[in-house]
Amino acid sequence: MMHFELFKRCPKSGKIVGYRGDTLLGKALFPLVGILAIVWFLFRVIPKPDRMTYPCQKVAMSVGATFLTYLTAAVLSYPIIKRIRSISRRGACLTVSAVVAIGFAAIVLGVPENPKDYVPVLTNVEGANNPMGQSKGIFPGRVVWVQDFDATSWDEKNGHWWDDNNTDQAVTDKMFEKAICNVTGAKNIPEAWTKLFQYKNTLNGKEKQGYKTGEKIVVKVNLNAINKTTAKWTDQGYPSPHMLNSMVKQLIEVVGVKGEDLLIADPSRYFVGPLYNKIRSNPLDEYRDIQFVEQKAQGIPRHVQAQPDTNNTIFFTMPDGSRYKMCLPQCFTDADYIIDYAVVRPHRVFGITNVAKNHFGSVWDFKSNKFHPGKLHAFALWDYPTPNKHKEAHSNPVLLGHKTIKDKTLLYIADGLYTAFNQSGAVQRFSTMGNEWFSSLLMSLDPVALESVCYEFIAGEPNLTRNNPSFNGHQDSQLHEAAMAHKPPSGTVYDPENDGTGLKSLGVHEHWNNAKDKLYSRNMGKDEGIELISIADLRQN
Repeated sequence: MMHFELFKRCPKSGKIVGYRGDTLLGKALFPLVGILAIVWFLFRVIPKPDRMTYPCQKVAMSVGATFLTYLTAAVLSYPIIKRIRSISRRGACLTVSAVVAIGFAAIVLGVPENPKDYVPVLTNVEGANNPMGQSKGIFPGRVVWVQDFDATSWDEKNGHWWDDNNTDQAVTDKMFEKAICNVTGAKNIPEAWTKLFQYKNTLNGKEKQGYKTGEKIVVKVNLNAINKTTAKWTDQGYPSPHMLNSMVKQLIEVVGVKGEDLLIADPSRYFVGPLYNKIRSNPLDEYRDIQFVEQKAQGIPRHVQAQPDTNNTIFFTMPDGSRYKMCLPQCFTDADYIIDYAVVRPHRVFGITNVAKNHFGSVWDFKSNKFHPGKLHAFALWDYPTPNKHKEAHSNPVLLGHKTIKDKTLLYIADGLYTAFNQSGAVQRFSTMGNEWFSSLLMSLDPVALESVCYEFIAGEPNLTRNNPSFNGHQDSQLHEAAMAHKPPSGTVYDPENDGTGLKSLGVHEHWNNAKDKLYSRNMGKDEGIELISIADLRQN
């Protein structure tokens, strides 16, 4: 909705508390909104000066003052205009036009997505190799990192990174095979998937059984940048069509999942272009029956509109201590299994986007009457009224710990073939890896451990953290809360179903010893913490 793009709202009251200069719509309409704010302020305050203390007038005064600041900057550009005018005979007309143009450009382009020259704060509060929480998985706390630079050959000039010429399908197939076999300790792909299903079913108190024909699997992907049907892929950070295709091929051709029982979903976004086309390019008929669940069906075969299950509610403890109710999609309710397919990527206000925040796209907001995570931005690390800090409640333990999500999630994946600066930024090479693309796939059965490892890689790469104020020392807050969900630092009782039962630890969190050795506690022979299995082709500077 337009007001989410234009205004900041207080998470406590829902009232407007400021103007958003970080969105395209916000930038484009800022001149008009600035003028209206000034007119409104003068109209209301001049007849009755004490209205200046009203909250609405404080907001108007702030927006108007910001507009005047930018306008002043434009006017101070007069020497440039004077030079232009001396070249033209149209004098005054050109002057006015140029001032307006420069002023508008200063406003639209001068509201940066991220403050310039911000130095990130990356020092963690608990130090290295100090695990917290309970390790999960067939091999507790295991995270597998597979890296192969042969998968990524884009030269940034020809085509796009997701083109067949720039991403090697045969290599991504091998990468996925290595990852899933090492996560489960299996010798081959069929054995690996069997172990996965047996492990999940045993955890849920079922028989030690593998996949049964007819069981439905939902793959939740992150398509944050595709928020309308007319959007086109640019060189940003999306799930790799080739890597996702590697997984889908194993599910269809190895596990035996019928196409009609496989759903690829992002209920708040849309499937356009490369991701859909890559899956559909497979020759077997089963691939034609795979469903793509999106915000609103586009009339494309097997695209379906996500529906909320208003009985499958999820409750968040907000920064002010209140409880906020949302719900999950019907496809989650109907599924037997969920695969959390995230990306390795920073986020403009949340630090990182990974398996927890992937489910921002899974929540239905009753008030906005759509799949929309706007309310959850109250937990952002900066640029919102209540920036999250250590020892404060967070949304992510709820998203990972809700019974439907936690009990059904079979596998956690972080796709890092091409890693972008943030959800709307371009893909970036890793200066710490010989200026190569990250070219990686990470996989785990422990979501907190996976997020912890992904954070280390992101935090260690200047191309991903530079000028991003969300790296302000508080990223670990959500990881501490999730790892210690049974007794979190915030003291919050996380009860996603609102049934009086609090969460237990959702996984293990710790920091590696250093960026060179990348050793976690279990790599050092301890019986706690994270174990990082590296199948990597490192090219360090």
